[in-house]
Amino acid sequence: MPTPLFRIQTLSGPPIKLKGAELRLRSRVIQLRFPFLGGGVIWNRPIGVSLHTMDGQDQILPIRDVTRTAVLTMLVLSLAGTFLLMIFRWK
Repeated sequence: MPTPLFRIQTLSGPPIKLKGAELRLRSRVIQLRFPFLGGGVIWNRPIGVSLHTMDGQDQILPIRDVTRTAVLTMLVLSLAGTFLLMIFRWK
């Protein structure tokens, strides 16, 4: 079976036992393969922590990816600055 060119997958790590609870780290994997180049891009990002207590309660605690927010903010600011420079040079 050939591997897909694009795949999004949610993975859970091995359980970590802590004070009567079990924690599992969750991440999202985005894979883009280029068969004609013999490689591809794999991007891993944290999405949350799954918590299972001894009394049977399950809870998912989300993780905010601060780095991604900062990179997107810098991208928007640089695009806006480039656009403003183009407008002022044009006039």
